[in-house]
Amino acid sequence: MKKSLILVMLAALVLAAAAFSPLGQETSGDGPSAVYVRQTEYTGTARSSSGAVAEGKLHPKQEVSLGFAGAGVVEAVYVSEGDTVRKGDILAEIRGAENYRQQYAEAELNLSAARDELKSLNDAYPVEKADVTRRLVEARRELDRANEDYADYDTPAYRTRLDNANQAYTDKWADVEDAQDLVDKVSELEEGSTRRRTVEDDYKKTLQDYEDLKRAYTLLLNDKDAAKAAVQAAEAAVADLERLLEELADGPKAAQLEIINRKIEAAEAQKTAAEKNIEQLQIIAPFGGRIVSADLTAGELASAAKPVMVLADESAMIVKTVDLSETDAAGVSTGSRVRVVFDAYPSAELYGTVTKVTNWAGAYLGDVVYPVEITLDPHNLPLLWGMTASVYF
Repeated sequence: MKKSLILVMLAALVLAAAAFSPLGQETSGDGPSAVYVRQTEYTGTARSSSGAVAEGKLHPKQEVSLGFAGAGVVEAVYVSEGDTVRKGDILAEIRGAENYRQQYAEAELNLSAARDELKSLNDAYPVEKADVTRRLVEARRELDRANEDYADYDTPAYRTRLDNANQAYTDKWADVEDAQDLVDKVSELEEGSTRRRTVEDDYKKTLQDYEDLKRAYTLLLNDKDAAKAAVQAAEAAVADLERLLEELADGPKAAQLEIINRKIEAAEAQKTAAEKNIEQLQIIAPFGGRIVSADLTAGELASAAKPVMVLADESAMIVKTVDLSETDAAGVSTGSRVRVVFDAYPSAELYGTVTKVTNWAGAYLGDVVYPVEITLDPHNLPLLWGMTASVYF
C-alpha cells in the first residue's frame, strides 16, 4: 500500500471505532455492533514498533497444485472436491499401472524367495561348520595313519627286501637264458621225444619262476608308491577342509552369500523400478489435507504436468504479505510481533509472530518487495482462505 492510502485507512479505523460502543453497550445509532475477538493475550516481548504496514493475504499452512507426471487416459479418480485425505493416499490413476503392479508382485515374490534362501543359508551355517570341523579331525587322523604306513617303506628292512627281490628276479633271468639255450639244442629232436618235452617243461617253469619273482619285486615298489599316494591324498583332503573351514570362520561362504545377495539386490531393484513406474501413473497426496478442487474425470485424456487438483492443509492458516517494501523489510526479522486487521473484520485486532522472512525479492506495483509469513495467535475469528488484511509491524 502507498503511505497516503495507509493514512486514509487509519483515519477510517479511528472514525469506525468512535462509531461503536463497547461490548455490552448499545450503539448510538442504527449501525452494527463492533466485532470483538477472543484471543490469547500476548505476554512476551512487545510487538515491533517500526511503523511499517503491509497488505497480507490468508493462506493455508500448505497448498499445492497436483497433476500427472506423464500423459494418459485416466483410469480412476478416487477423490472429490471437499474430501479429506492423508499423506500418501492415491488420488487418481492413469491406465497401465496394473502391468507394473504385476511386476511389483513378481519382484516381491523373488525378494521373499531370496531372503528365505539367505535365512536357510544362515540357519544351516552352524551345522555345516560343525560338520566340516568333524571331517577335518578325521582327515588329519587319516593323514597320520598314511604317514605311519609310508614310514614303513623308509627303513633298512624294506630296502633290503627290495634289493633281495630285485636280485632274485635278476638272477633268475640267467636261469631263463640257460633254459632257453637247452630248448634251442633239443629243437632238432622229435616233438614227442622225452628229452625235448623235459627241456621245454623246465624252460616254462623257469620262465614262470622269473615272472613270479619280477612280480614280487614290482609289488614291493607299487606298495611304496601306493603308500605315498595315500599320504598325498590325505594331505589334499586336509588342505581342502582347512580352506573350507577358513571360509566359514566369519559366516556362510562368501561365494554363496554373494549369489544370494545379488538375487536380493536384483529383486529390490525390480521392485523399486515397478514402484516408480506406478507412481508415474498416479497422483499421490504429498501431505494430509482437503481437496479444494478436482477437475478430472475417468476416461479423459490427461496431459503431462497439467494441474488437475489442488490440495490444501487447512489445519493452520498463515498470513503472507504482498507489498512489504525492501526498506520496511530490513527492520523485520523472524520472531517479530505484529498486529493484523482483516478487511472483513475492521474492528477486530489479531496478533501474530513473523515465522518466515524470505531471502528473495519480488515485485508489486513496480516496487521491490520481500514476502513475510506470519503465524497468528489462537483466535475464534471465522477467517476464510484468501481474505486480505493489514499487517502492522
